[in-house]
Amino acid sequence: MKEILEIFRYRLLWLNFILLIVSAVLMFNYNIISLLTFAFMINIYDILGYHFTLIRRTTQLPDKVIIRAYRIHQMMFEILAAVLIGLMVGWEFSIGCVIIKFFGVQDALYYLFLQKKFPDKFTWMKWTPLGIIKGDLSKIEVIFQAVIGIIIAILIIIL
Repeated sequence: MKEILEIFRYRLLWLNFILLIVSAVLMFNYNIISLLTFAFMINIYDILGYHFTLIRRTTQLPDKVIIRAYRIHQMMFEILAAVLIGLMVGWEFSIGCVIIKFFGVQDALYYLFLQKKFPDKFTWMKWTPLGIIKGDLSKIEVIFQAVIGIIIAILIIIL
């Protein structure tokens, strides 16, 4: 139990959990909040899976095979979460969830909740729209892209 409390108290992870619970309850009355529920849920998954399991436990990066295996089950979880949101509140919300993931919103949340400095260069976000076009992204480009993703997701839901 002590270890679980230690995890909850780590940086702003406690806030991520509280926001997840509040948004999960509210999303049934205010469906648009399901975007937040999705973002908070996949962020917790990434913090616990990547930061705690792969990175924090060692002083060196795990080999690429381990990281790729983690990314596969991370993507499976994200797809399942988006499908569940689609089944619970509507498919337009599920599409919105996929868009905010594709535009890197969760990556920005990862740094915010871990209170880590945003890197000057995001070399791993080549799967996002700007990353496909440009390759490595600056922190300003990542934030800009995330905001655009949120706007597009909201527009898809309300239109």
